Amino acid sequence: MPSDPVISRRGASLLGIAGILLIAATLRLPVGALSPLADQISVDIPLSAAALGVLGMMPPIGFALSGLVAPLVARRVGLETTLLLAVVIMILGHVARALAGGYLVLVLGSFIVLLGAGFGNVLMPSAVKRFAPHALGPMTAAYAMIMAVGSAVPPTLAVPLAEATDWRFSLGSWAILVTAALLPWVLLAVRGARRRARDRAADPDATILEPDPHRFATLARSRTVWGITIPFTISSISAYVTFALLPVILQDVAGVTATEAGSLLAVFAITGLPLAFLAPVLTARLRTPTVILAASMALFLVGYGGLLLAPQPLVLLWVVLVGLGQITFPMCLTLMSLRTRTSQSAASVSGFVQTVGYAVAAIVPLALGALHEVTGSWAPSLTILIVLAALTIVAMPMLAARGIVEDEVRARAR
Repeated sequence: MPSDPVISRRGASLLGIAGILLIAATLRLPVGALSPLADQISVDIPLSAAALGVLGMMPPIGFALSGLVAPLVARRVGLETTLLLAVVIMILGHVARALAGGYLVLVLGSFIVLLGAGFGNVLMPSAVKRFAPHALGPMTAAYAMIMAVGSAVPPTLAVPLAEATDWRFSLGSWAILVTAALLPWVLLAVRGARRRARDRAADPDATILEPDPHRFATLARSRTVWGITIPFTISSISAYVTFALLPVILQDVAGVTATEAGSLLAVFAITGLPLAFLAPVLTARLRTPTVILAASMALFLVGYGGLLLAPQPLVLLWVVLVGLGQITFPMCLTLMSLRTRTSQSAASVSGFVQTVGYAVAAIVPLALGALHEVTGSWAPSLTILIVLAALTIVAMPMLAARGIVEDEVRARAR
């Protein structure tokens, strides 16, 4: 990479690391900031159960769409500029939600802010690949840990902020935190634009995979891409089903109160904190992640099996085991960087994986809820979750081969 007269290569790496950590702190804010305020918002903007359901579907839909769009934008204008755009979009979305005078603007603002967060989700592995190529495991652990903490902050502070001021201030205040991520990405975007203008052909990331108008289909030829996609999708399904349905499931099958169910949901969320740190480091050190995959599958099977067959008196244990099964989520984030050669390849793989994973995760909670309405029992839904968890075994040989995505795609093309 040619030297930059304003920011040195080392300076750019330090700025990139700071930018990654700052943007990581913002990516989960939109998901948990609105739902705790539903009662307060309903005073000004009526929110029916169906209206809340639409808002609840926004995160996986926004993230899935980002998986399609973000790599294409990054290809055209550069990684740094696209991440700057993600920050700006999130700020605009937070403000739009806070100023909403009606339901449609609230939905539009939610979609905008989640689209920006989705861009960040997709491009994080690429940013780690570019700015911390020799510390992929620790850097992924750091940003995944910050994301996990960030997901717990809005549900904790949203209501107290609204009670001290109003719901609009509570929703809009997160834009202030997002603004802190602007500076490093402004500087890096300017540097990236200068670099591309100076010598576009010399940029090692200028060619990700061979130019292909069907890039999504091209990546689908890689066993490694599917090896990452399968556990990512299973983990995403588990997360969204848990946040959407677990409190109701626990009240029905285990006889816990609504307060106890809420506490158990918090336990599920807390288990993600140590996993966010541990999984990337382990993934980077192990020759293959099959041990992690096997552990995740076993944890999901026992956890969901316990809820199905013997929910009481060990309901806390079953929830903890399901939470620990989520270890494959940070593992997959790490593999997106480890199993690619360039930062743009990591972005494209991340886009593929997250598009498939979140698109499926958006449908399954609705399907399981509908199945419960038809059958009057949660047993069929829990059985389906057990079957889905067992599908983790399909990914094991795909990742055991230690393949590199670009090499696999080229080999299949020949």
